[in-house]
Amino acid sequence: MSSRPSTITRTWLAFAAIGTGLIHVALVIGAPLPLGIVFALLGLVEFVWGVLTFAREGVAYPRAVLLGALLPVLGWGLLLAASTVSGAVAVPVPLLPLAVTTLFELFIAGTVAAHLRRTGDGAPRVPSLGRYLAGLVAGIVVVVGLTAPALAATQVGSSGQPGQPSPSILPGHDH
Repeated sequence: MSSRPSTITRTWLAFAAIGTGLIHVALVIGAPLPLGIVFALLGLVEFVWGVLTFAREGVAYPRAVLLGALLPVLGWGLLLAASTVSGAVAVPVPLLPLAVTTLFELFIAGTVAAHLRRTGDGAPRVPSLGRYLAGLVAGIVVVVGLTAPALAATQVGSSGQPGQPSPSILPGHDH
């Protein structure tokens, strides 16, 4: 079974998946080994699925995507709840990247679920070039606008040294 969202929606799904994958891969550095393995696998799967979503006319494996997008959200939610209630479990990764990945995963799950619920499997309407480019730019702006600060909040964004600011690329403006 294949869900067939519009070209613009499919592009946004791909952008969100690739952004989530990049953030999860960046979280590998500095994460405890078991969590690092989970982040690496999630990032790889999300990135590959995002590329597949660009290449296909429909969403590949829509039911698996629903589960795959919601499980990390549930996992991070349980981790945060456990650390809040007991105080014994510390969240070993920055919260901003987890918040952004959760937002992207909820967008993916919600969009795929909406398309699975639709009746009729008609071909999606092809947007005009102008509308597609506007949608493409809007998707890029939103995903980059959320992904960049999330990446900056990881150890990758802080040059691998927690608590140390990244050096400036401008001469004479080093920290």
